[in-house]
Amino acid sequence: MMKKIFVTTLLVLTFLSSGLFPVTNLNAERFSPWVIEKLVGKEAPGFTVNDLSGKNVSFSEFKGKPILLNFWATWCPYCREERPYLNSLYKEYRDRGLIIVAVSTDRSPSKVREYLNEIPMEFVVLHDNKNEAAGSYGVYSLPTSFLIDRDGIIRHKFMGLKDWTSSGSKKIIESLIKE
Repeated sequence: MMKKIFVTTLLVLTFLSSGLFPVTNLNAERFSPWVIEKLVGKEAPGFTVNDLSGKNVSFSEFKGKPILLNFWATWCPYCREERPYLNSLYKEYRDRGLIIVAVSTDRSPSKVREYLNEIPMEFVVLHDNKNEAAGSYGVYSLPTSFLIDRDGIIRHKFMGLKDWTSSGSKKIIESLIKE
């Protein structure tokens, strides 16, 4: 029994010290599950992160358009499963002004580039290896998405895998585009 407790404790400590736990250099309050709940109806937090070529991109560049902001990572199986839905949604709605901004929380941009060679994305892909953008949105699980209106107000948040091609999802997107 004592050996089992020791092994379990050792595994937990190894996981926490491995850097997989997102609260490395950020205030724990930013990753509180209650922070994310308070964002709907508020102005979307701004951030500046890099694209995959290393160029700084400010989220404010997308203001004035309906945005689906998606936080994800290459190692996340649900993110991988959600990707085709986002690709389909973008193809269907890009001509109507929908912007999809996918923010990877992976440490290495090379991992993201490798992933995109396997599963391409036609929409904007940014890289947040310091979890600054994810932290400002209170993201603590992946994937997490936000629908943001033309005025920069967060209208909806979705945690976990979402079928963006379902009729319910499209109804929400339609209302966001019409605003």
